[in-house]
Amino acid sequence: MPQGLTAVQTARVVAELHWATTRLFEVLGLWAAEADRPDIAVSMATSSRHLGWHTSDLAELLPDSVLLEGEAQTGPHTDGVAAAVEAIRAIPGSIERLAVAHRVLLPRVGARCVGIERAAANHSDAGLARVLAFLLADLRRDRDDGEALLARLLVNVEVVEKANSRVLEAESRLVAAGGLLPTTIAD
Repeated sequence: MPQGLTAVQTARVVAELHWATTRLFEVLGLWAAEADRPDIAVSMATSSRHLGWHTSDLAELLPDSVLLEGEAQTGPHTDGVAAAVEAIRAIPGSIERLAVAHRVLLPRVGARCVGIERAAANHSDAGLARVLAFLLADLRRDRDDGEALLARLLVNVEVVEKANSRVLEAESRLVAAGGLLPTTIAD
């Protein structure tokens, strides 16, 4: 059984997740508005809406203690992450954006949530665990729906290569920036 997170660790992970879900809510919402296919627009808008709900839930978990004020500042965990997300936002093509959303962005948030969930303890981190459970459930459902849509849209080698190229571009940008979210829980 994990010991759970300290107040400082909780403040940090909540702030990190709040920034990431807020930013992806905005990016996917923009992509939905710019989509050239209704099915892609609906998929992106649904994922965006879900992220928006969870952003609100995460905001409620941000500590209001003066002692934790510095730890609860929402923002990217490295200087290059915001620029990487902005460059990813500019990726063209609805199918390519759908692939990036469901094969890069949402999985990275999900992986971070799983890591936090494994470090959390039921006796001390119940509120965070509940928010993570709902966020993970929506991420999984959205990614499954996105992959099902991609399976229908990736109809020839050219389309697959374009989508894979944009996925690789997004992955590369995030890796070079230190990841969308940290991979460990700092003390």
